[in-house]
Amino acid sequence: MTGDYVTQEWWLIRHAPVNADMIYGHLDLDGDFSDTGRLDTLAQLLPKKSVVVTSDLARCRDTARHILDRQGCADMPVLERSTLREQSFGQWERKTYQEVAAAEGEHYRDFFDHPATFRPEAGESFQDLLNRVQGEIDILKQSGETRNFVLVTHAGVIRAIVGLALSMIPEKMLSLAVDPLSLTHLTSFQSDGSTNWRVNFVNDLNRTQYS
Repeated sequence: MTGDYVTQEWWLIRHAPVNADMIYGHLDLDGDFSDTGRLDTLAQLLPKKSVVVTSDLARCRDTARHILDRQGCADMPVLERSTLREQSFGQWERKTYQEVAAAEGEHYRDFFDHPATFRPEAGESFQDLLNRVQGEIDILKQSGETRNFVLVTHAGVIRAIVGLALSMIPEKMLSLAVDPLSLTHLTSFQSDGSTNWRVNFVNDLNRTQYS
């Protein structure tokens, strides 16, 4: 590659767990921050000199703040983006999957037959999520000198970012496991308007240090 060459690191964290037995998508529910050991580990692993970007929902915003507090960076600004929200499940939210299955019947089965393109009533499909996430990542990549991005967001968003990096079809992106408070690390290499990606690890909950 020729011309300007920019390397950026992308640290993706899924928010703290939500103690709710229902479909919650866009609902603004609180996270459970009782796993202080895991939060301490994330604070140790993540770079302090970074741009921190979160979904605008409390469970992501608060996860970022818990980590920053542990890093001694409580005053660091956090950028909130609605484009980094989880997929909206519309009228299905606040219901369990069992309740939706009983009420929707064949319509509910379409969700599993076409998981990337099916759109619940008043909600969005995974493809809709993918489109808005790709737009946000394209904007962040233009930051140029920014080396480290820390994104605190949702499982669906992290699946989308990893899937875009690997040029996966949307249905395959949905096969990726992304647990609460897990860490995913990507590196992007930009030159002459094109981007190449390296996926360093996905859904990591076990390591205590990275070289």
